[in-house]
Amino acid sequence: MILSDNVEQVLHSDIVRLQACLQRVSGDSSGPEEGSDAWLLLSALIGNDGVTDQSFVERFEQSGRWLAEQGGKLDGRLHGLQQYIDAFVTELNDIFHDQPQMLAEATTRLSQLQSSSAIALARGYQGVTDQYKVDSSHTTQQLEHRLIALQRINGVSNSVMDLDQTLEITAQAVAEELHVELCSIFFYDEVQRVLTLRATNGPRPLGGMHFTLRLGEGYSGWVADKGRPLLVGDALADANYASEAHAYPTDLHGLMALPIIFFGSAERLIGVISVQSLEPREFTRDEISFVEVVAGIVAINIENGRLYEQTDEQLRRKVHELATIHRVSSIIASTLNLDEVLQIITTQAVHLSGAERSCIFELDQESQKLHVLAHYGLNSNLASTIQIGVGQCCAGRSVQTGRPSMAVDCFQSDESCFLRNDPFVSSEIHSVLCVPLKVKQKILGCICIYSNHRHLLSPEQMQLVITFANEAAIAIENARLYEETRRGSELKSVLLRELHHRVKNNLATVAGILSLQRRRTKSPEIRATLAESVNRVQGLASTHDLLAHEDVSEARVDEIARKIVGVAHTNLCPPDKRITFQVDPSPVVIPSRAVTVLALVINEMISNSIKHGMKDKTDGAIVIRGREEDGTVIVQVLDDGVGPDFEVSLGETAERSSDGLGLSLIKNLIADLHGKFSLRREMVTFTLSGRNSQEEAVPVERTVSEVRFPLTRHSHS
Repeated sequence: MILSDNVEQVLHSDIVRLQACLQRVSGDSSGPEEGSDAWLLLSALIGNDGVTDQSFVERFEQSGRWLAEQGGKLDGRLHGLQQYIDAFVTELNDIFHDQPQMLAEATTRLSQLQSSSAIALARGYQGVTDQYKVDSSHTTQQLEHRLIALQRINGVSNSVMDLDQTLEITAQAVAEELHVELCSIFFYDEVQRVLTLRATNGPRPLGGMHFTLRLGEGYSGWVADKGRPLLVGDALADANYASEAHAYPTDLHGLMALPIIFFGSAERLIGVISVQSLEPREFTRDEISFVEVVAGIVAINIENGRLYEQTDEQLRRKVHELATIHRVSSIIASTLNLDEVLQIITTQAVHLSGAERSCIFELDQESQKLHVLAHYGLNSNLASTIQIGVGQCCAGRSVQTGRPSMAVDCFQSDESCFLRNDPFVSSEIHSVLCVPLKVKQKILGCICIYSNHRHLLSPEQMQLVITFANEAAIAIENARLYEETRRGSELKSVLLRELHHRVKNNLATVAGILSLQRRRTKSPEIRATLAESVNRVQGLASTHDLLAHEDVSEARVDEIARKIVGVAHTNLCPPDKRITFQVDPSPVVIPSRAVTVLALVINEMISNSIKHGMKDKTDGAIVIRGREEDGTVIVQVLDDGVGPDFEVSLGETAERSSDGLGLSLIKNLIADLHGKFSLRREMVTFTLSGRNSQEEAVPVERTVSEVRFPLTRHSHS
């Protein structure tokens, strides 16, 4: 609706009045300001040129959009419009109080402007808020999608995949998420100071995966050198970066490159990650943040892998060190070859400490000089002539103080250093570690480790050398103790052999005296008793003769039996009887305390077989057997004579009033060995010496005298 010319004339004539009412509403001292809601309402109402109904609506619609973009409230704006309309209505009523038709026309126009402005304002405001909702929904979806991409990248980084496969999947996920044609990941080599391509999702540069860049070369080299991101809308248009961009078979323009940095105790450059697009492109802050997060995941993954490798290597080294120490300890425990043990210690100390040479010195307590026992990497002629005084050189000072010592480049200035005599070696060696060899606070020498590096050994390496020093000290002390024990044992053996020899001679003298007494007596009973005594004494003499020639601490059962058989055959066999003796081989070895007891027991068992078993026979056979069963020694004397009237079984405490002297001796003697004696008839199988060994052995009944005693149980002294 357009006002009539009469109404517009009246309103134009009262424009100052209308402006004043708007000023009262807004509280301004002037105005209204051009472009404001009040100014637009007034201009549209009075029909100012330039403010048409269309421009009026467009301006309010734009105003509504600005309001929404600035976060303003639509209700407050509409309330302000209503205040302006109310002020206009009041003034129009005053202006046209006596012209109702013109008043109706003006108020109708004002109402139309109010409606149009409110609708346009709301429409502009709603358009922006609707767009915000769309954008928010899109942003939410994009964030969710990127979160899924990050989860995928993090998942493969924590998987058991190898590193190259993990990086390929990471590059592919980044390219798909940012909708770019290329994502590349470079690793930085700190030693060679170059970047090497490790993964891409698409086209590869000339040279493939062996493509390398120096620091500052291309955009990746620039990022690695500067340590900050690089964003270029068109990389091909920039001569500084075109060299790397042209390395790819496809022209790529848009570029974003970020450093991969691990932020630990100290920042460390891992590499560079870059994304490139076919078309020129300006990457958003969100896209940059996404790639920064990916770079952080890659950095952590690489650092974790490096730490894992270091830890794994340390564990392998520790296991190797422990295995070496265990092997050296086992050798020390299993051998008394001091030269072999010390050579192993010097060799392993060098290998495990990372040094090149080592030397073990022994201290001569009398001369207070150190000489070389074993060495590795030194000249043998030089080592054989080394004589170091206590307090001289690093080795002598370590022995003097009893504490480990380390030094760097001390060989040239120390005139007492033995290495000065070999300029070739001293020119290569730069550091030394000396550790004293201690056993119970007694210093036996020292071990020295020589390295070509100009740095001190680490605490772990030093502790390892100290461990080897302890092993060397134990080996030296064990060798000394063994030598002392060996000398003592040899002396003891000589003395015991001499003792057994003298006892044998004394017993032979006693036997001679008894034999002389037997020949002088006329009583047959006394002669028989003396003969038995002579036989017993000569049996003991033969046993001591055996111990005088064998190991003084033990003897074989069959050797004992042969000695006793020789004596019994001479002293006990009557001239009218032909008795054959056989001693079966028996490798059972018994201790010396049991030897004399068993000799007397076997003598009594043979004497009993001859006296009672062969009483009514002219021919007979006696067999002596010995064996071991479950730690028990079993010795049997078997004869083919007349068996006993009753079986005899004597334990450690058995008593029989009818026992003869022989059985009483056996009982008391075998009790001293904690053993048992039995006499019985049983079926036995054996072949006597001299018979056809091919004949089948036939079981026959024989008289068996048997003793049993434990092999490992010590008898009472």
